[in-house]
Amino acid sequence: MKKLAFSVFAAALTFGANAAENVETAAADTSCCGYDGFYFGLGIAGINNGVKTETTAAYLNNNREDKDIGVDTNDHDMKFAGSLTLGYGRRIKEKAYIGLEAGLDAAKNSDFCHANMYTDNTRAFSVNSKINGLTPSVALKLGYVHPATKGMVYLKAGAAYSVAKAYYEEVDGNGLNYGYSKKVSKWSPIVALGGEKLCGKNIRTRLEVEYRFKTNKSVDFDHTDSVNGRYNGTVKVTNKDAITLRLMAIYTVRK
Repeated sequence: MKKLAFSVFAAALTFGANAAENVETAAADTSCCGYDGFYFGLGIAGINNGVKTETTAAYLNNNREDKDIGVDTNDHDMKFAGSLTLGYGRRIKEKAYIGLEAGLDAAKNSDFCHANMYTDNTRAFSVNSKINGLTPSVALKLGYVHPATKGMVYLKAGAAYSVAKAYYEEVDGNGLNYGYSKKVSKWSPIVALGGEKLCGKNIRTRLEVEYRFKTNKSVDFDHTDSVNGRYNGTVKVTNKDAITLRLMAIYTVRK
């Protein structure tokens, strides 16, 4: 009889523990389900980016290399942007999270101008460069959800498409103009670290910092003027790496 009573007590204890665990898991699943499904978000961002130009080679009359003949510039800009995101995400076993999202930062163009830069007594340069204010991106998102606080930390990795342009104008000793330009339009890698917090069933806030890697292209120039003779070489235009800080509100579309 004692053995039977003990067996019944042990079974009841095990059943109770399992039931409590299931209730806790179900509660956690219900309380954090605002992370699951399609979502969209709006917010603001601060972006630090820039353009760099370098004369990597310059030849005068084909008899010597002189990197100082060309003109180098190095500019950066801090600006604010509006941010949009669209994506889909889901938790795995309540705590792990995986998602895929597309984003767009919209800001004013970054314009830089360097006029009448003299490298010697007979040659003057002007350099105008610009970064397009629209930057789309796609990324894979991996995170960890903490059921008790309804918060999530995550890491994003993907690519962003940024466009930068540079235009050179040279005026020789006779007042003749020579112009050449280059556009750097490439997808470049991005990584981001962020956190989100549920503020209701479907709404959450996000704070994120993102790093975009630099891209570059080169342009060759070659012309002859009556004062200095032939002048040719190569200029490298770099769309510099960028850091973006975003604050957003996210809404999950649930049935």
